[in-house]
Amino acid sequence: MLAPEQQRVVDRAAAITREQVAPRAAHYDQQGQNPVDSWRALWADGFLAMAIPREHGGMGLPMATYAAVVRTIAKGCASTAMTAHMHSTVMRFIDAQATPAQKQRYFAEVVERGKLFGSWGSEPAVSLSRTFAMETVVRHDGDGWVVDGVKHFCTMALGASYYMVWCALDGQPDMSKSLMQVVVPAEAPGLATDGQWNTLGMRATFSPSVTFTGARVPRDAALGDPGQALKVGVIEGFGLGYAAIYLGIAEAALEFAMDYVRKRIVKPENVAVAQDPIVQRHVGELRVHLDAALLVLADSAAGWEGADVAERGRLANRAKYLATEVGLMVTSRVIQVVGGRGAYKDYLAERAFRDLRTATLMPPTVDRMLEAIGKSALGIETAMFRIGAGPQGA
Repeated sequence: MLAPEQQRVVDRAAAITREQVAPRAAHYDQQGQNPVDSWRALWADGFLAMAIPREHGGMGLPMATYAAVVRTIAKGCASTAMTAHMHSTVMRFIDAQATPAQKQRYFAEVVERGKLFGSWGSEPAVSLSRTFAMETVVRHDGDGWVVDGVKHFCTMALGASYYMVWCALDGQPDMSKSLMQVVVPAEAPGLATDGQWNTLGMRATFSPSVTFTGARVPRDAALGDPGQALKVGVIEGFGLGYAAIYLGIAEAALEFAMDYVRKRIVKPENVAVAQDPIVQRHVGELRVHLDAALLVLADSAAGWEGADVAERGRLANRAKYLATEVGLMVTSRVIQVVGGRGAYKDYLAERAFRDLRTATLMPPTVDRMLEAIGKSALGIETAMFRIGAGPQGA
């Protein structure tokens, strides 16, 4: 249960989503374009600064409120919620690692000018689902850094103003000591994208591949020290936010189905489909599973602030695992409940199914989450990701 002040924040997000975000969702999905107008609507009411501390002009939302807001936005547009979550997680990395000058500069770009920040970690030759490693290399060059490599699934490419690029420090084979995050402006020379993003779902996250060829940035573009990003308890927040988004998508799908079966009258009985005991059983089962997953999400988010890195990994894993399993079940079964019309692109159920199936591919995988949850239960220390070698040790 959120405090009244925090609930009012969620209610504001719900109003913006209902009035400005949800009506645009189908268009952005069909076009496979960044949801620019939806981003502007969020920024106008401060929601691009959800994870920015209040002393820097942001909302400074605690994780419980943040998860509720992201889940609420996802009910209207999964892609808008996902891009806002990735941007917000970059803000958390900046808050945890950046110098005072970096914070002042980057936070102002968001608060005052509505700029977005992407997070690019995925690579073609490395599976983050199995091992956390980077082949993209960053190296010192004069008074700055040079980045070389290829990134896949570059969310908000051609839409965000800055990209936090996950790299390995050249010459350091231990990934736990070589991982670096470098903030690269969108207009930096040496970036090229194939522009290809024609996917099953999450189409408005627009995430093509990007190649870095001698991309040069100044020395102060790097966040923190090598390896620090894995120790500050922020990377685990990706998984918790994903869980919130998955459940928001599933909630919207179930609400659509329930509204549909109440209004759909069938002959010869001339009664609503909702009167069918089989439909009632399906809806009841989905509602119970969804409620259970929402309780775990809320409990994980409520325990976030005081948790250490290992505990945050456990909290995120259990929330993401249940959200994945329940979300896939709900969005699939909703189409069965609605019937053949559920496959029509005019209906929300079809988009929810595609978005959920695509979004749940994001790491860590179900197998990795269960492994980590099991280790935690057995008292075996583990991290959210297995850390691999850098490019020199691959």
